[in-house]
Amino acid sequence: MSTTPTDYIRNGVLYVTENYLCFESSSSRSGSSKRNKVIKLLDITDIQKYKVLSVLPGSGMGISIATPSTQKPMVFGAMMHRDEAFEAIYTQYTKIVTKATAINPET
Repeated sequence: MSTTPTDYIRNGVLYVTENYLCFESSSSRSGSSKRNKVIKLLDITDIQKYKVLSVLPGSGMGISIATPSTQKPMVFGAMMHRDEAFEAIYTQYTKIVTKATAINPET
């Protein structure tokens, strides 16, 4: 069991589609899909910009994502264009949640 407060994920490509956030690990190209992630945008309970202390420029920048199925937030880290990625993910997340709420209001 890890003592870190988050599941820190890096070295790959993060994609946002209409309904999903997908991460393809660089190591998956060699046959291992262990670190690949597919997250339904509607399952996201929290999304935040994340910064860890680091001596390397940009290596401490990331995005923290929480879902009901994760015991601790997943941090997609070491991002070079973190702010742009965050805006793209958050914009699509807001769109899909607004659309789902309009179709199925919970009240």
